[in-house]
Amino acid sequence: RRGDKVSLVAFKGGLAEATVALPPTSSRRRARHRLEEVPLSGQTPLGDAVRRARLLLRGELLRHPNAVPLVVVVSDGLPTVPIRRGADPVQELLAEGRALRRARIGCVIAEVAEPEHGCAAAFAEASGGTRLPLSALAADVLLETVEESG
Repeated sequence: RRGDKVSLVAFKGGLAEATVALPPTSSRRRARHRLEEVPLSGQTPLGDAVRRARLLLRGELLRHPNAVPLVVVVSDGLPTVPIRRGADPVQELLAEGRALRRARIGCVIAEVAEPEHGCAAAFAEASGGTRLPLSALAADVLLETVEESG
């Protein structure tokens, strides 16, 4: 939509942390291009990615107080890299989910794996978000989620 912005937080091949691969932009072409470039790896610092997304959105909300923030997590729901050395990556992810809820940031979890293999259900509950299979991710689902959280 006109005025909407998108950003991309991704895992950089082999690094144990997430990075902002695309700062907030209203360019759909630029967003699509960056998304196509994201490498897939076995390292999943999912908690760190959610933390970075939350902080990024907090900054956007300071600049644009009327914005309706939404985090869309596309994942197998299997965090493997903790934020802090020696910590449990699943517990950190759930803590970040609760932080999203407290910050009133909407969340959609699009699973790319079978539900029984990850912690997407627990993360959805912690964040107050909506969980669905990636195949069901559609613009109308995202719009409905934004309207509910706004």
